[in-house]
Formats: sequence, structure tokens, C-alpha cells
Amino acid sequence: MQITHETQAEAANSALPQYGSKPKKPGLYLGLFHGRHLPSEQMNDWGFNGPTIGPLRWCHTTYAFDIKIEFEDAADALEYFGVAQEQFVIAVNDDLLVFGGMYYGDWTVYYVKSDDCERPADTFRETRRVNDLLAHRKHII
Repeated sequence: MQITHETQAEAANSALPQYGSKPKKPGLYLGLFHGRHLPSEQMNDWGFNGPTIGPLRWCHTTYAFDIKIEFEDAADALEYFGVAQEQFVIAVNDDLLVFGGMYYGDWTVYYVKSDDCERPADTFRETRRVNDLLAHRKHII
């Protein structure tokens, strides 16, 4: 039996709303995916999904050097950054976005309408409804 030990960074990131799940509020979100623990980590697969950050007023990238974001409500930033302020800068190290001690090879900015938000918990169904939403895996023909 193999035992894995979750790092503090992994535990902190997994407690956040994850990219691919439906957020509680509508708005603009920054979704992180293709995650890895270290920049030098060899990727044999797609890596892991990271947090979905928002709702945001805007998201701006400068020369692929950093990503600036502004939350619609400073209180929402507490969950992600531990401080209630509106604007933050997220570093890009080489070609990887750095958040919460993890590195992400891909990120996307997407809008979630109120109809696409997390639905209330089922209290009457035998099987739960799925609350997944993966924008980058949709096929458009």
C-alpha cells in the first residue's frame, strides 16, 4: 500500500474552489489547470486542476510576466489570498503561473452566468447532480 502525504500547499489549494467545478457566484473567473509541484517536474499527463479564482472585475497579462486581477468584492479575495483587498498580481515564472506554491502550465479566463453556478444541494435525489464545468474540454463543431 502506497501512502501519499499532501503538502501544505496542496492542502491549501484543494480547499479552494477548483477549476472544473461550478462556482457559487456568477462573474468572470481565472481558472488554473495543467498543474505541477515544481517547474522542473516531468509531465507524463495533463497534471492537476487548480483553483478557479473570482469573481473578478478584470484580468490583465503584461508581457507574460505577471497577471493582474481585480476582484468584484474584496471579501472574495480572503479565500484565495488571505487578505480582503481588490487588486493582486500573480507571478509567471518562465511559462508557468505560480499560485499557492504550485505551478500551472495553462490558465483561462471565462465568464459564468448565473444559470451555470453551483446548484443547491440535492435533498431529494438518490444520486447527486453533477456540478462540473470544464471550459477548455468542450468540443465545438
